Amino acid sequence: MKKLVIALLIAPALAIAAPALSAPAAQMVTVKVSGLVCDFCARSVEAMMKKRADVAGVHVDLDKGEVHLSLKEGAALDDGTLTKLITDSGYTVTAIERAKRP
Repeated sequence: MKKLVIALLIAPALAIAAPALSAPAAQMVTVKVSGLVCDFCARSVEAMMKKRADVAGVHVDLDKGEVHLSLKEGAALDDGTLTKLITDSGYTVTAIERAKRP
């Protein structure tokens, strides 16, 4: 009987923790870009990134020359693909930084 009570108490906690354990954490990606100088540049990069199924959000910081991406849960966007997307748009990638979303 004790084992049944313990199992019933633990099961909900495991059910809540299971998705967090199995799914990779979403990422924040900062792409440092040279050549982003105007609002039109920013809007074109934002529009291109928003079309991607793996991107949850995008913000371009013209002052810093950075593109900030929030990836969807479980999504992966590798550095090579990011670099190609940006360079195909006419800009140069100088660095890519990644961090897990809090």
